[in-house]
Amino acid sequence: MPLQMDSTIHYVQKLRGNIFLSTKSTLLNSPYNTYRKYGLPPGPIGNPGKQALLAAVNPEPGDWIYFITVAPNDTRFTSSFEEFGIWKVEYKKNLRAGLFESKE
Repeated sequence: MPLQMDSTIHYVQKLRGNIFLSTKSTLLNSPYNTYRKYGLPPGPIGNPGKQALLAAVNPEPGDWIYFITVAPNDTRFTSSFEEFGIWKVEYKKNLRAGLFESKE
């Protein structure tokens, strides 16, 4: 299955920190578009910090396939497509409520 990572498309579009991804964006012709291309993108999309590197070396045990940021500072992981779907509804509700709008 394709990775379908919004972050790789945000990288190409230079939209760092964005949560929302339009359906139109998933059609972007780019080797970094993990909605259209299978496997990992051709290069890194960011520079991980110390915590990310330590987490990669010592990952929490689990069989997660899906993840979604439901609200600011609330990213969830699951192996269940059904649970992911429920959380996606919660994300959309929070998006409409303006929870992801920049406070700058």
